[in-house]
Amino acid sequence: MPTRDGGHVFLTCLVPVKRVDEAAGDGAVPPSHALREELARLPVAQQSVATEAAGQQSPFARCRRTHFLRLFVIDQPMFNGRRPTDPVVNAVKGLLGFLPGVKPRDIGVPEPHDVLSRPWLVLAADIDARDGEADHGVASWAEGLWRDSREEMAAIFRHCFGFEGVADGAGFARFLARCQVETTMSFNDYWDGRPPLGDAGLAGPLVLALAAVAGAGWLVATLLGAWHLLWAVPLALGLAGWAVISWLGAVGARPFPPAPDSDLPAILKALFVQQWFALFVEGAQGMDAAGRHAAFGRFVATIRPEDVVAPTQPPGVVRSDLVFQEPPAIEAPGRGAA
Repeated sequence: MPTRDGGHVFLTCLVPVKRVDEAAGDGAVPPSHALREELARLPVAQQSVATEAAGQQSPFARCRRTHFLRLFVIDQPMFNGRRPTDPVVNAVKGLLGFLPGVKPRDIGVPEPHDVLSRPWLVLAADIDARDGEADHGVASWAEGLWRDSREEMAAIFRHCFGFEGVADGAGFARFLARCQVETTMSFNDYWDGRPPLGDAGLAGPLVLALAAVAGAGWLVATLLGAWHLLWAVPLALGLAGWAVISWLGAVGARPFPPAPDSDLPAILKALFVQQWFALFVEGAQGMDAAGRHAAFGRFVATIRPEDVVAPTQPPGVVRSDLVFQEPPAIEAPGRGAA
């Protein structure tokens, strides 16, 4: 899957962290340790009772385009252990080692493995794309992140190589662009049905058509006795098959179209309506039809489902209640406003 898919940009950046010999003024403290301390001090989203009580909020919740963002440090790649060796097969290879190309494996020789020259900071984000911009909105997102969270971003990325020249949002966007790598496996869960893939559905009929053409060519050559022309059938079939496979590869490389109402404002509004509708259902128990109809009208007028701006779910939280905002009134018999 491409970096841009389903109306989103799945941004992955590998940012080189300074080594001790590249860090100025940090003394003997490795920059990767100082970076981890900054990440540990970064407030997380208010998604539990404890984080709600802390009264702090993730700086990434200030952006209305960020669905998900994670930062972490990689010191060295994971070593998955030595390749398994069948001792019986290895022993047989030892007996047959005089044969060319047969060589037993010496388990006493260390195997090669990847080693990084420095730690790396990984930024993985899922953001709303903007198709009208050259980079699908990555630069404008980075500039907005710098504008809304400059202090936190500077505290984090100052431990990274090449960040010294960043002084504004445009510079921060260029810095992240230099560190961006292609995202080859994105996760997009907003499609709840089959996406409109368009001409990709022609693959089956094309394959059947190729088979029919090949069969017809063989039949004609057989009936006419033109056996010397039969070689053209597999050749044409092979060329046509190659063309179909190439076409399918090009179609498969195209990003999925955006799912309906899958940008962050629409998602936040959907969560808001979902939670308050559950409260409305609870409060409407025992009402007669006329009372329920009138209460639902007042509910819709208060919640305004068609307005994605307000009232809505605040970003970075899991509940829309008194902790975060004044709730809309929901009338219920014997309860008053809920």
